[in-house]
Amino acid sequence: MLFSHQFVQTIKSDEVYCELNHVPWLRVTNGPPLPLLPPQLTPERVFRTTIDMAAKDLLLNWEQAERERRISYFLDQLYQTSNFHAVYEILHSRDLYPDNLEEFEACFRQVWFGLFSWDQMIPSERRTCGFQHVYIGEKRAGKIKGLHNWMRYYILEKSARLILDKVHKKHPTLHLVSLRFTNDYAVKPYGTIFFGLPIQFEIMIFFCAFLLGGSREVNFLIDGQRTTVVSYDVATQSDVLATAFFKY
Repeated sequence: MLFSHQFVQTIKSDEVYCELNHVPWLRVTNGPPLPLLPPQLTPERVFRTTIDMAAKDLLLNWEQAERERRISYFLDQLYQTSNFHAVYEILHSRDLYPDNLEEFEACFRQVWFGLFSWDQMIPSERRTCGFQHVYIGEKRAGKIKGLHNWMRYYILEKSARLILDKVHKKHPTLHLVSLRFTNDYAVKPYGTIFFGLPIQFEIMIFFCAFLLGGSREVNFLIDGQRTTVVSYDVATQSDVLATAFFKY
């Protein structure tokens, strides 16, 4: 119930989430592809808090120098949010994570930013992490792997690097969407994104799913609707997340 309460209290009535109520998600057009997100959603509205700006810096500049500095700053801001502390308190109170807050923070960083290789036979190749996969996206053989975050989608669409090909379906009441898109000539045939979620909310629900479920599905209530999060760990590193996403 924690995430459902947070959603109703702080997200459902938020100006950005409400703006998404007017998006024609399932529109049909015979002309050139049009942006999904409306021009009224300016960067100043989407990235208006300190944690938003820290996330934006990381999402925009992942491949640039000083990545570790950006990661540390993002985590410093995240650790100060009420979402992070609420999740810690409820897990701690139920003896699901009995260690202290500092160890909880270290666990979070390892889960999201611990490095691994998709090719277990050549572990030194293509080092990546769960955050890169889920929030940045990876390209392999002309396909996009990961990229399940709406802020990253927003950045790419606004910079004309992403073209929406098709919305497969949308949840009846939530802005949870399955879609197909192209980014820099790489294709995401089917991916799910929950539009309008603050990153501090989304990353914590993914983290909880990983801690509670490991490599299986975990159900959460969001505004009275059952939503399913799928997460997987790395085969040889159970303390590192490989992917997490809403199933729809």
